[in-house]
Amino acid sequence: MDLKPIKSKRTTEIILEQIKALIINGELVPGDKLLTENELAESFQVSRTSVREALAALSLTGILEVRQGEGIFVKSASPNSVIEPLSFILLLEKNELQNILEVRKALEVEAAGLASERRDEGDLAQFKRLIEQMEKDLPKAENSEKLDLEFHLTLARASKNPLLNRMMNTVQEIMGQTLRVTRALWIAATAGTAQRLFEEHQEIYEAIASRDSEKARKITYEHLRKVELELVKLAKLKA
Repeated sequence: MDLKPIKSKRTTEIILEQIKALIINGELVPGDKLLTENELAESFQVSRTSVREALAALSLTGILEVRQGEGIFVKSASPNSVIEPLSFILLLEKNELQNILEVRKALEVEAAGLASERRDEGDLAQFKRLIEQMEKDLPKAENSEKLDLEFHLTLARASKNPLLNRMMNTVQEIMGQTLRVTRALWIAATAGTAQRLFEEHQEIYEAIASRDSEKARKITYEHLRKVELELVKLAKLKA
């Protein structure tokens, strides 16, 4: 490994950058064993403390794995290494409703397009079941929140992208904590909202069933944009 001596006040940070660069460039791949702390300290010409701090940070972010008695290894990529920090960021952002809604929109529009290309008969059966339940629920909209959530999570699963699925689940979970009361107020206060939401979900389902990815993305974007505008408006009134 081509490790350069470090002479800087930002010692730990530069160690981090060099090791990450080796992984990005393919010089280190998942499963590779790193040099020992002593060997790294000697190569970088820094203290073992600085090396230990850098390795601890890389372990916390899921890039490296310390195996007792064996050494330090480059860890295989896992969805959790992305999702867990994302969950933390979104929890910090939960009062910034606009930011979360924009993330949701970015993820779900693409998920709808992928779902229309990759969905299988099981996915279509699940979408159809949910649409039928939404229609039955229309008079009182007692289960609208639950059915809406299930529809969008089915959309994520139908994309057949496990990372996208996990990310959408994370965003939906944070939004559930933030929007439950606001959404209920919106449906109760605005005539025809439940009917309109049902029709928009039905249109998304039909686009996915016909494998029209462009239409699926367009309808999903328009649906989420309307929801975004209404929820942001209501959240401001509640504040």
